[in-house]
Amino acid sequence: HDDGCVGVRRVQTRRRDGAMNTTVTEDRLLVVSDIHLGNRLHRPRRSFMDFLHFAIENNYSICINGDGVDIQQMALSQLTGDLAACTPLFLKFGATDRKIYHTVGNHDIVLEHFLSDIGRLTVVPFLNVHCGDKRIRIEHGHMYDGMFLKFPRTYSVFTFIGLLAISVSPAFYDRVHDLNLAIIGFAEFLLSGFKTKAQRNKDRPGEVIEGERDCFRQGAEEVGARGFDTVIFGHTHLAGTVRLSSGARYYNTGGWFSKPHCVAISNGQEWFGSVEELTQNGDPFPAAAPKDDHTHSEVQQSA
Repeated sequence: HDDGCVGVRRVQTRRRDGAMNTTVTEDRLLVVSDIHLGNRLHRPRRSFMDFLHFAIENNYSICINGDGVDIQQMALSQLTGDLAACTPLFLKFGATDRKIYHTVGNHDIVLEHFLSDIGRLTVVPFLNVHCGDKRIRIEHGHMYDGMFLKFPRTYSVFTFIGLLAISVSPAFYDRVHDLNLAIIGFAEFLLSGFKTKAQRNKDRPGEVIEGERDCFRQGAEEVGARGFDTVIFGHTHLAGTVRLSSGARYYNTGGWFSKPHCVAISNGQEWFGSVEELTQNGDPFPAAAPKDDHTHSEVQQSA
């Protein structure tokens, strides 16, 4: 049963044999990523709470597509304050019979040890969503990051340096971040056979998300070729959307360091825009909002 209709029965995300299900049916879902709660340099608490209020009031489940909490670069007092403020809103999802999904990202990769249901919260490595007639793949995207995969120790070193830089000042962190980007750019220049960024962009098929590295578009193409209608990543902090060669639509929801974006999905329809636009202008699918108290989400049992 994968038609995403209102009133379908909910089942558990762990099968009786203990295996994990990562395929769900949702009629209404909001997808965001890279909130980085606990990071004292970028403080998204207020805007994220506004987003949670919006989801509850408009009867949406939500998917936090990786790096919801910043375990890698957190300040404990900041994380405690952020979670204390958000937890009452998380608990309200139970009253609306909606769910919170959290896919694991590179800054909260420790959550791999907690892949399970925790009340209304479901922690998964990725999520396959059936909504209306759409098959949607949601994952953070770090597993397509060529630098993260090829040079994990270097990546970890720069993450730690970034943590130290945050403790100095925002300006110093920005300088370190710019250096990191320059090193990544030089590495991609070498690995591409000495092609400039302009030459690499020219080799790309179709549209591109401004500033995004080749590896993420290639990863999205691979996922789209597996029969998904929609592919949603985060990780890059670069929001945008393009049509893939398979015909699938690829979205990146960016990060909450600047102007976070959101994918709203309702019975197979999709909307993409900034979180600010969503919360200020209202539900893009108001006529589709359920008006009863039935259960609205179902997890598919996979063999």
